[in-house]
Amino acid sequence: PIIAPILEADDWAPTLTHQHILPNAPSHFPRSFFKLQATRLGVHSDLKMVGIGGRSKGCKTCRRRRVKCDEAKPTCERCQKLSLKCEGYVQFPEFVDMTVQFTGKKSAKQKPVENDVLSSSTSASTATHGSTASPRPESSVIELPLTSIPVNPKWNEQSMFTSHLVRKLFTWHDDKTSPRASSWIELLFQRTEDEAALSFTSVSALATTYFAKVNRNGDLMRKGAGFYSRALRTLRSNLEDSTLALEDDLVVAVICMAIYEMITFTQPTGWLHHYKGLARLTAMRGPHRHQSGVASAILPTLRSCIAAGYLVERKRCFLESPEWKTIPWAKRGLHTKTPSEELQDLLCDLPGYLEDIDKIFTWNPKKSGKEELAKDLCSRVLTTLEALYAWRWDWEQKFPNSTYLISPRDLDVSSIRLPPSPFESIIWFTSPHRAAELMTYNAIRLITTRTLEMFGIDMPSSDIFISDPLLPMEGTRHDVAVEICRMTEYHLHAFSQSSGAFMLIFPLNVAHLHLNEDKGRIKPWLEAVMSVVADLHGFELGRKENMPRRSMKHDSKFTQFAYQSP
Repeated sequence: PIIAPILEADDWAPTLTHQHILPNAPSHFPRSFFKLQATRLGVHSDLKMVGIGGRSKGCKTCRRRRVKCDEAKPTCERCQKLSLKCEGYVQFPEFVDMTVQFTGKKSAKQKPVENDVLSSSTSASTATHGSTASPRPESSVIELPLTSIPVNPKWNEQSMFTSHLVRKLFTWHDDKTSPRASSWIELLFQRTEDEAALSFTSVSALATTYFAKVNRNGDLMRKGAGFYSRALRTLRSNLEDSTLALEDDLVVAVICMAIYEMITFTQPTGWLHHYKGLARLTAMRGPHRHQSGVASAILPTLRSCIAAGYLVERKRCFLESPEWKTIPWAKRGLHTKTPSEELQDLLCDLPGYLEDIDKIFTWNPKKSGKEELAKDLCSRVLTTLEALYAWRWDWEQKFPNSTYLISPRDLDVSSIRLPPSPFESIIWFTSPHRAAELMTYNAIRLITTRTLEMFGIDMPSSDIFISDPLLPMEGTRHDVAVEICRMTEYHLHAFSQSSGAFMLIFPLNVAHLHLNEDKGRIKPWLEAVMSVVADLHGFELGRKENMPRRSMKHDSKFTQFAYQSP
């Protein structure tokens, strides 16, 4: 994927609901709970409740012999006739349901939790010792008031928000072929509790704001904005330190701040400026630093973010150089690259192609060299397209039968609020990794083929679709864009939580730009899906109105100061 390649995390974080039961709030359990409560208070578990059908009130001897007892007092006459020792009767406790006392009229202001617990304990004590209770008959009645049971333990608020963030956004499925991407996610949990530290403020800003956005909580949104403001100031301070500027956790902090901007979108270019900041930091770190450890695991995410930023700006990316495509894998070997990493090698070439296109179409007619640049550009783009098609054939061989077709009518779209699908069939996958790879492949294919068409080079294609999904040389640009749309529902259904929606932001942007032949059915559906990405999953950048455009040239004044040289 383009914006967030392989985001993995351990699948243990608790899932949080939108409505939480108040900590230590009284819980109203059914009558059946009182027996369990009595057992825990010391009443024998084998005793049976008075007045309940099927419960014998005979003497212990008759009950053990499983015969009917005449229940004579003080001893059983049946036992006397058989010359058996009657072991007497069990004194069954009588339970008085006091639920009405606690579920009746409630005061306007609820008592503090500590007072509830104290009063419950006092009631239990007085009932036991009988100091204030009215006299009971010989078959004593035990009153068991409903105590205040802590339903939810006390959570640290920021830990809860961070767990929610990782569970919803940074969760990925296990794959033996994927890099150790989860290791950098762990940095989110290893942050210091120093509230002035960048690792604390950046993660807290993102986690709090994301929780607030998906739950529509304005107070938490403002709290997240406060964390973010502090994070920006701390970032600038850390960048002035040559040692801190090269640390892994600073890079993770900037990624968090970029995603924060994608969610809030109060500054349309805020996320882009953070991506440009990531590019400067990564270039300073150099390729050798990313050969192992957390730096190696985070490199796929960095390359995706940086390439996306340069694509929007249509400027050449330093990641296109051979050293950035080889040195990070020097210790492990180039053969260890995952399919996604191989696609990223091609992706990093695309921003330079767009820059050269702009040069050619704005060329000063009085200067020479335009034809040479155009010829060289076409040659490089054709080489990239050839490598892309080779990747696709290799993917087909490595992962046969990874896709199949299903009817969209078989899906429950109500839970994710998708509009009715305009397609007769959609593409489903056996693995989220395969889906992300093919989605990225199609996005790169659209950009490269469009670049060639601008120079009058139309790639031959077959009018008869041999396969579904498309193989190289099959279909037009419109067909490829439609194929991206037909993969969208898998990302929203099969990916864990919101990670699939996050990965759709870039491909859906690309597909939207290439649906030139749409008859008015697919584009409206796609725009509705993009609204789902924004409304349900919180990513305002994914909304159609907020799509990155070439005109996005002005840096955010609020974020740019952090990356300025002191």
